[in-house]
Amino acid sequence: MSSLVGTPPRRAQAGRSPFDSPALLIVLVLVALFGLYDPRSLAPVLDGLSLPDTDDMMRLVGVRDLLAGQGWFDAVQHRMLPPAGIASHWSRLIDLPIAGLILAFTPLLGAKAAEAAAVATWPVLLFLLYGAVAGLGMRRLFGWRVALLVLFVAPQAAVFLNVFRFGRIDHHNAQLCAVLAIALALADPDRRMRRGLLAGVVAGLSLAIGLETLPVIAAAGLIVLADWLRLGERASRMLAGYGAGLFGASVLLFGLQTAPSLWTVPACDALSPPWLLLAAGAAAIGGAALLAERGGMGRTTRCALTALVGAGMAAGFLTIAPACLSGPFAGMDDLVRTSWLDQVDEMRSFPQFLRSEPDVALPTIMPILVATLYAVVMALRERAPDRRRFFIVVAALIVPAALIALGQMRGMYVAGAFVPLLGAIALDRAIVALRMPGSGLHRLALVLLAMAMLSKAWAFVTAQPAGLLAPAAIGAQTGAASNWRTCTAPADYAALDRLPPGLVLGSIDLGPALLLMTRHAVVGAPYHRNLVGMRAAIEASEGSEDTLRQIAQARGADYLLLCTAALDGGQAGGPAPFAADLARGTVPAPDWLTPVTGLPGGSALRAWRIRRE
Repeated sequence: MSSLVGTPPRRAQAGRSPFDSPALLIVLVLVALFGLYDPRSLAPVLDGLSLPDTDDMMRLVGVRDLLAGQGWFDAVQHRMLPPAGIASHWSRLIDLPIAGLILAFTPLLGAKAAEAAAVATWPVLLFLLYGAVAGLGMRRLFGWRVALLVLFVAPQAAVFLNVFRFGRIDHHNAQLCAVLAIALALADPDRRMRRGLLAGVVAGLSLAIGLETLPVIAAAGLIVLADWLRLGERASRMLAGYGAGLFGASVLLFGLQTAPSLWTVPACDALSPPWLLLAAGAAAIGGAALLAERGGMGRTTRCALTALVGAGMAAGFLTIAPACLSGPFAGMDDLVRTSWLDQVDEMRSFPQFLRSEPDVALPTIMPILVATLYAVVMALRERAPDRRRFFIVVAALIVPAALIALGQMRGMYVAGAFVPLLGAIALDRAIVALRMPGSGLHRLALVLLAMAMLSKAWAFVTAQPAGLLAPAAIGAQTGAASNWRTCTAPADYAALDRLPPGLVLGSIDLGPALLLMTRHAVVGAPYHRNLVGMRAAIEASEGSEDTLRQIAQARGADYLLLCTAALDGGQAGGPAPFAADLARGTVPAPDWLTPVTGLPGGSALRAWRIRRE
C-alpha cells in the first residue's frame, strides 16, 4: 500500500524498463501531442477563421479594434447595442500579444492570413510555456521521466483539449499557466522570499487577466499565511514576498489596463478597488511578518494581527463593494439568468452535465476528482520534505478548484492545470511497479490509478471514443457543438456581409460571429454586461409576433437573423415561439419582414429585412 500512495519503490530493485529510454518517451509525447494538434483541426482556422467558441470570436473582435486604432483604454465594443456600445471587462493584456503576432505575421502572410496564423499560434505558444514550466519544476522534484510524462498526460486531458487547441485565444489558457507557476513557486520547502515574490507577481497578473482564479489565489495566500502562523520567522519571508508581489503587480497592471477615469469605480467582474484592497491586506500582513523577525512575535500575537488585518479587509470590502459578495453576475435579471446564464455549459453543475452529456462530463471532471484525491492522500503520506511540500501546495490549490468544478464546470479551467502533474507521477510509479516482483493486483491498482487521470480513458469507458474532442464544446453557450458549427459557417456570414451594414436582432449566440465576420452591429451577444441587449434578444426569440415586432422597432433593428439548427422548441411541450416557426417556415413572414436572399444553399441561417415604422 505504501508504494501505491506513498514513496515509490526504489528503481534499483526493479528491472530495466523500456520506459527508461528517453527516446521512447519522446515518441509517446509526440503521438499524444498529435491528438491535441492534429493538422486537420488547423484547416478550419486557417481557411475560414472558424474559431472554437464565442469568447474566442469576441477576443479577436477586440484585437481587431485595437489594431484599427481604438484606444488602449477604450474597452467599449461599439457595435454591440449601439450607439452607446457595451464596455468590456476583458483584459488588454491578452489582446496585446495576439495583436503583436498579427503585426509580425502580416508582412509575411498578408493581413487576412496573419490573423488566422496568430490565433492558431497563440494557444500553441501558451502550451509550450506550460510544458516548459511544468517540465522544469517536475524534473527537479521527480526526475526527467515524470517531466516528460507531464507532456504525455496533458494532451490527453479534457481541459487541455479545450483551452489549448488551435484558435483558443480566450484567457483561460493563460490563467492555467499562471496557476501552475504559482503552485511550483510556493512548493519551495525553504520558503524563500524570491519564490513568494514570484508567486505573488504571477497571481497579480492572473487577477489582471480575469478573476476566475481568485479562489485559488486566495488559497495560495492562505498557504503562506498558515505557514507563518505555524512556523513564525522561518516562513515570514515567503509570506512577505507573496503579499508584496501580489499587491505590487495588481496595482501596476490595474493602472496599465484601466482608464484613469475608472480607477475609483468598483467592478465585481474585473480587477478594481475592492480586489486591490484585498491584495493590500496581503501586503500588510507580509510587511508585519518581516517586522516581526526583528522584535520577535509569538503565535498568539501573529494570530491576533492576522485577525485585525482580516477584519479591516472585510470591513473595507463591504464598504466599497457589498454587491460583489453576490459574485460577478450581481444584478442579472431572472429572464437572462434562466434563459442564458444557466444554459451556459461552464456554468452548469457536474450532476446536471452528467445527466445530459455523460460522454463529456465523465472525461472532463473524473480525472480532476481522481487527481484531487490523489494529491490529498499524497500530502498526508509523503515523507520526503520537498515532495511533501509539493503535494501539500497542490492539494491546497486543487481542492477548492475541484469543488467549484462540481458546482460550476468552469472550475475545471483551474483544477485541470494540476492533472498532468499528478497523472505523470502516478504513471511513473505504475511503470516502476510493473517491473517489480509482487502482487499482480497491486500493480493493476497502480495502473488503474494512473489511467483514471487520463480523459481519453474515461471516453472509452463511456463507449464513445469518437467524442474525445467533445470537451472542446464546453464554454459554448447553447446547443451542441455541431449546431454551433452549423450556425457559424463562414460562407453564410460572407453573404450577410454583402448586405448594407445595419443593426441585427437575433439569437444571442450569433452575435460574436456577426461582429467578427461582418460589418454589422448586434443587439445581443453572450456577454453578461449586455443585459439590455440579451433580454431583448431573448424576449424576441421566445415571444409572440407582436413582441418580436415591438422589440425590433424599439431597438431600431435593420435585420432579423435566426438559425434553424438552434431553435427553441417551446416550454414543456407547448407551442413554439413565433421566431422558431418563422425560421422553420411553418408560418408566413408578416408584411414588416422581407426575406433576405443570397445565402448559400443549405444554409441554416434565415435572415429578414425589418421595415421600420
